[in-house]
Amino acid sequence: MKDIVRRNSGNEMDRIRSGIDQVFADAFFRNWPVGGQSSYPQVDLFNTEGSLVALVNLPGAEITDVEVTTNNDTLTITGEVKLQSIEGDLLWQERTAGNFYRSFKLPVPIKADQVEASFKSGVLKIEMPKIDELKSRTIKIKEG
Repeated sequence: MKDIVRRNSGNEMDRIRSGIDQVFADAFFRNWPVGGQSSYPQVDLFNTEGSLVALVNLPGAEITDVEVTTNNDTLTITGEVKLQSIEGDLLWQERTAGNFYRSFKLPVPIKADQVEASFKSGVLKIEMPKIDELKSRTIKIKEG
């Protein structure tokens, strides 16, 4: 089993920019993904009123080859993409295959036991209900 290898026909400046973006992402955004092609699979995260929603691009993946794990502040997506091939000489390859792993800290705590995931047309949708914000209250002090 081989790991996913990105084959990019971009120039050296694109690779340098991607490296610099990754350094800043690691230093300032606690492993949040950076735009561009440096992270696979690509994840969009939305903050709705009651939940966080992640959309994950997984073209070619089978639902049985993907696993989603959450706790109250981390989302982890792992799996494998297998390529179909055709008999003959490979002339050009841009699709990727192999194992993938993405894990990052969420911006707000979630209810891990209520997370739901669905898969349609190569897109994994993960809905993560947010924990109700802690509200302050005044506590009456009893005598004795």
